[in-house]
Amino acid sequence: MELESGRRRVLRAYIATLAIAEPLHRELSTRRGLSIADFRAVRVLARVGESPQGRLGDELGLPDSTVTNLVDRLERAALVERVPSPHDRRVRLVSLTPAGAGLADDVGFLTGSEIAGRLFALDPADQATLAELLERVAAVPSPIPATEVTA
Repeated sequence: MELESGRRRVLRAYIATLAIAEPLHRELSTRRGLSIADFRAVRVLARVGESPQGRLGDELGLPDSTVTNLVDRLERAALVERVPSPHDRRVRLVSLTPAGAGLADDVGFLTGSEIAGRLFALDPADQATLAELLERVAAVPSPIPATEVTA
């Protein structure tokens, strides 16, 4: 499947941005022992609140086995804990610890990064437009399976 030039441009720009952000991902891993996916899970849990693992998986678009491994990792890092549901003793909820809640709001590690420098170099109107577009991209579920997308 051949992509029209506008779509090809969007994908190439996205890949270029990923390359700029790669050092930040390495720093997150080195300093905090987390992947960007781990960080995203903490942020999602902060947004949705204490939840059953299944709901967290639904929010992240991950299968149950992957969510179990993810929660195990975050629990070992003391960012989440599994707590009994007050309504159903068969259910365990995933809850952020104080450290996890602090991490969810921490964007300080981004401040001195190359990507932050490039973003902050944009004029304020362009920053607002970019923020709005990125928020929209993050909020919209994929309309087609990733396996169907080719460049």
